[in-house]
Amino acid sequence: MIAAQRRYVAVVLAVLTWFSLSIAGFAYRFDALTTPAHLAGLQSAERDNIILPADLRYNAAFKRARIAELAPDIIVISSSRAGTLRDWMFRPYRFYNAAFTAWTTRQLLDVFEHLTREVRPRAVIVVLDYFMFTDAWEEAYGAQRTMVYSSSRYVSFKLARLIRALPSPSAFREQRRPDGFRADGSYLYPQDFIDTAREKFQTAARLIESSPGAPQMSERQKEPIARLAALARERNVRLIAVQLPYVRAAVDYLDHDEAYWTYSGVWREFESRQTADWLRGLGIPFVDLARSEISDSSLNFIDAFHPSEDGMVRVRDVLARQPDVQAVLPELQPAQ
Repeated sequence: MIAAQRRYVAVVLAVLTWFSLSIAGFAYRFDALTTPAHLAGLQSAERDNIILPADLRYNAAFKRARIAELAPDIIVISSSRAGTLRDWMFRPYRFYNAAFTAWTTRQLLDVFEHLTREVRPRAVIVVLDYFMFTDAWEEAYGAQRTMVYSSSRYVSFKLARLIRALPSPSAFREQRRPDGFRADGSYLYPQDFIDTAREKFQTAARLIESSPGAPQMSERQKEPIARLAALARERNVRLIAVQLPYVRAAVDYLDHDEAYWTYSGVWREFESRQTADWLRGLGIPFVDLARSEISDSSLNFIDAFHPSEDGMVRVRDVLARQPDVQAVLPELQPAQ
């Protein structure tokens, strides 16, 4: 009786092992179970591949592997705000978009340190936002979005990828809209997402609900920027800081709403001449587009604070006309 039970257990274990290995193999085959280095290799082999690590904490590892392959002249480091900047906007320079990796000032420093260890671009554009200089913002995003840089570690298992890999009617396949990172690192948003966001979220309330305010800029959040400037000088990489535009309604709210006046103190200080002088004193020219004409058109935005590709073309044109940018990137030209 005991021998029979042992044989039964052995058979069950063998079946479970076979099933587990089959699922793992299937998952790996369809990129549901993989590593950042493998994902980067897929995109290097086929530029049209849209890649999205199932866990955003591995975005930097994936993008670090791509940067090692491409050796770009320009890298942008940002939260999701710069996601729609494209490589063709910066020709003739080689450009890579490392957005979706740095939400706080400490993360900007950390991501810069890792991405420029082996590859030394001509310039790194860092996106700075007024709310990054609040302690509440770091408390919200500092830990949960800390990047993992190892390209050999397991990323995650994403059931949706297995489902999409299963055979399906052609009509269903044609309805799919891929979202994720293109070969240049930019983010491809599904059109239905853009349409919904433009209809519902191009409001001041959207920005205020998503971004904390404060009476003033936090010295603790300024400190990593000073360290970033020192590291950039050490590695001979030029920094350019940019605040990307917001929709006009959000800017007007921050400027004028009396009920929010105390919390918009950080906004007013960030917009001040003193802040621009502080950054320039660190060797970081600052291009502030928060009050630019780009803010006036809804077509330049996806929601209140994510510029669309149309908006980013206009961002590039403004950047190309800045003397500080021209000094670093003399071949960058605005649209005619």
